[in-house]
Amino acid sequence: MRKKPLALTLAMSLLLSTGVPASAAATGSGKKRFEPSVTYDLSVTDAERDAIHAEVEALAGRVNSARAGDGSYDPLTLIGAMLDGSSYDSISRGGTAATAYPFPVSNTEANQNEYDRKVAKLAWVVKLATDLGFPVVVQRQPDKYVYAEIGDPDAPEMVMALSHLDSPTASVTAAQLARWRDADGNLGTPGAYHSPYIQDGWVYGAGIQDDSGPTLATLLAAKALLEAGLPIDRRIRIVMGIYEDGGPGTPSTTNTATFQSIPYNSNPTFYDNWAYKNLNREEMPIAAYTSDSRFPVIVGNSGAVTPAVSMSLAADSAKAFRLTGATAGVTLRECDPTLKDIAYGSTTQVASRAIFTLDVAGASSAERRRFVSAITDAAKSKRWLPAARHTTPKVQTTITGDSLTLEVNTDVAMEMPTPQYGKNAVVWGMYLLSKGLGAVRASDMQLKKAADGIADLFFRDGVEGEAYIGKYMGIPANLLRNPSNGTPNLTFALMGGINSETPTSFYTDATGTLSMPMFVRSMHVTAADSSQATAAVTAAFQAKGFTIGDLGSPVGAGLYVDHDNPLTALQFGSYRASVEGNPKEFADPNALKDVVYPQGTTGGTLASSFRNKMTAFGAVIPGNERWWHTANERMKVDSAVQMTKIMADGMLEMARYSGPAGAKFMWADMPGLNADRSDLDLLDVTIGTFKDATAAVDKRQLDGQALLAATSFNVPMWNVRGNSAPTAAAFALGHAPGGVYLPLTDAEYLNSTYVAPMRLEFKVERPGYLSDAAWATFRAGGYGDFQFNIRVGDQVVPLAVPAGQSADKYFSSRVSATNPDAIYLSVNLAITDAPYTGVQPVLADSKTDLYTVNPTYLAANPDPFPGRGAVEQRGFFQFGDGQKNAEFSSPDAVYVTVANAVVGAKPSAVVKKLRGNTNELTITVKRTHVDGSTSPVAATFTIRNNAAGTYQVGDYRVYVDTKGNQVRSIHLG
Repeated sequence: MRKKPLALTLAMSLLLSTGVPASAAATGSGKKRFEPSVTYDLSVTDAERDAIHAEVEALAGRVNSARAGDGSYDPLTLIGAMLDGSSYDSISRGGTAATAYPFPVSNTEANQNEYDRKVAKLAWVVKLATDLGFPVVVQRQPDKYVYAEIGDPDAPEMVMALSHLDSPTASVTAAQLARWRDADGNLGTPGAYHSPYIQDGWVYGAGIQDDSGPTLATLLAAKALLEAGLPIDRRIRIVMGIYEDGGPGTPSTTNTATFQSIPYNSNPTFYDNWAYKNLNREEMPIAAYTSDSRFPVIVGNSGAVTPAVSMSLAADSAKAFRLTGATAGVTLRECDPTLKDIAYGSTTQVASRAIFTLDVAGASSAERRRFVSAITDAAKSKRWLPAARHTTPKVQTTITGDSLTLEVNTDVAMEMPTPQYGKNAVVWGMYLLSKGLGAVRASDMQLKKAADGIADLFFRDGVEGEAYIGKYMGIPANLLRNPSNGTPNLTFALMGGINSETPTSFYTDATGTLSMPMFVRSMHVTAADSSQATAAVTAAFQAKGFTIGDLGSPVGAGLYVDHDNPLTALQFGSYRASVEGNPKEFADPNALKDVVYPQGTTGGTLASSFRNKMTAFGAVIPGNERWWHTANERMKVDSAVQMTKIMADGMLEMARYSGPAGAKFMWADMPGLNADRSDLDLLDVTIGTFKDATAAVDKRQLDGQALLAATSFNVPMWNVRGNSAPTAAAFALGHAPGGVYLPLTDAEYLNSTYVAPMRLEFKVERPGYLSDAAWATFRAGGYGDFQFNIRVGDQVVPLAVPAGQSADKYFSSRVSATNPDAIYLSVNLAITDAPYTGVQPVLADSKTDLYTVNPTYLAANPDPFPGRGAVEQRGFFQFGDGQKNAEFSSPDAVYVTVANAVVGAKPSAVVKKLRGNTNELTITVKRTHVDGSTSPVAATFTIRNNAAGTYQVGDYRVYVDTKGNQVRSIHLG
């Protein structure tokens, strides 16, 4: 176990820094790769990561060939669960939800009995989680989400993975159904999409990649953590919804209120989020992810624009090697006839196949040979040739009569939103044409000019990657990425709109017009930055002789978390550690490590309704094919296992305190105070909120006590519940009009004093100098009572229980279920958004579960969950945070101490020979205190002859064994 000092270094895992760390890895060009300014000091060690990965491997259930239900695999494994899960027809076909509790989904012929199908899959999930041994498995209604949970039930904070088990109708339209192949390769077999199978290292079936497979991977990731038994501070909850890809219309706010009234309510767009947040008012996480997008981490939705990049090649009309045709499509792969189906997914593909046709009627045989030879040599230098056996060649040139064809197949089918991970066949082709035309001295051709321009912008020095975020377009370096988290501000997918298996033409021979659509995604923070960057892009293309459509000033549409949220840094750092810690195991994603950073996505995810607390983390690993919303959906078995390991690593990292403390926010009935905003959905609390404050505690005022932990924090109130994805500009505005936080002009704000009741918990880790016996005594309180204090300016205020009241109402403690070297000490605070006028102990009715049924509903119906929302009397130390500003701030420090008792003693002795047979024996006992400080107690004895014996030194009896004037051994008696 890791052992740390009790004070000063206690749980200091959050590191916010600026600049580039000295350890930043170098890129292939010899330059250090960009490092975000917000970083995170990971707590998961390499040994722990290895242990997690070993547990995932044990649960993987790899098989070479299988069909769902054939009995050849273990259903309680990752691959077994993915096969069984996708055998359920959980396509979201629409319909409506009832307008009264429990709001059942309609069951009609039009939606193919949606209710029955979803109930069946969820019942299977409940059994799966139960059979896997999860201690907590919860389902409120049979047709809605299920969650499983691990960790100490008394832990005040919870982290979460919330994903969905359904698939969209886009993959089962009439045209798509005709493309689905069954395990025998037959086309159009009824039910093929929910008859999953494994073949050649791939798992096939609807939802395998979006998002039933990844959702089940989060469950198996948590199971791996359960088996590993590694220390965690927070509970881990796996929520599995079933309506993200469509489904019933979300009941209105008014409909919801007929069952449960929620202060300041607004409805999330996604039905699963509504069911979790509004219908059942479940606990909000402190941090979370959804597995429904891409690694390393998705921070929000991007803006978009699609200009055309064009050039007239009409001047080449009478020249040899003139272009007569150019098309782009999806790469070919030998023995994989379904690869073309990836083009019909929900996001268009980057051109991974390109075919250029040239007229060589005016070229001599020697010129033709030089042209082809130059292309072949260039392809060989890039290792695109020769082709491996049984693979489609990446570069082929053929001459038929006076027509020369250059065909490029990258063998990497890559989606438009992530061009920096893929290989663009049009760019490859332009690079090869540039080499070929150079060999025949065709420098005066427009085609050569176009080929040179594209090659320079996107393939300079033979490298792609960051070229697709505009590295060579004259964009100022500070505008290429967001400085906080590294998100590319712009991505460029030339010919990124492939959405058919039939190659798309981008050249019109009749007019000599070369015109290529370029899909540009934006995550810029400000319009000014965007305008500066896009102006540079326009100038870069014009300088190469191209015309380019209007780029405008696209600004990122919305953020799940603000750019400097340390949650992003945590997940990005965890992803890097997973992939780079074992380069051989994660060879493909590791090869892309220098271009992989947080980014935006093209569509919404469940994370959009959990403001500043949830990102998208997975499922698609950089470099993998994205098979969403299309026929023959699939994922590599290796990728599924890799994904689960990455998810588990990130889950454990989130489940550990990033500072010395955490808190359970709750509601309490306190006269004259409004506690309706004491809900994590209305408070901006996330990873890193509770910071170390040991430096703010004046050691001179400890009065003989040992400082165990200290924290400070600041918690703004959101303007509304977190059911939207604000822009960076809205985050920046804060409390100002249009900002994300509660306006200081709000009428209720002006007429209310808000209070945030909380159980503030300190984590105290065993220091290395404490023996097992001393630690056991410490945990049992044998060295004195723990004392809580606040420091306000120069004033120290002990938090003392009034005479006659029980301390158990105000304080609590727990011993970690997973970490024997940690204890948790808690105090109940009630911080008001008001001036500080001292501390007042208050007893109040409170509850930690905010579930509340509308009284009108209860008047005519029983409470379906009578055990929820229970009220309990608790004691709170109530005080104002200093000013009314729609934020809850701690004093300079809230801290916990204990008597600085002696917790260890180590004796030493020195014998000094005097005259005659007389010796001087000096014995020193070095005493160690709770805070790690030491103090000696010593005694000197004059003896004759042998100094061996037992001596009293202060309160200690010390036995000394000597030989002559040498001390052979010494120990306490």
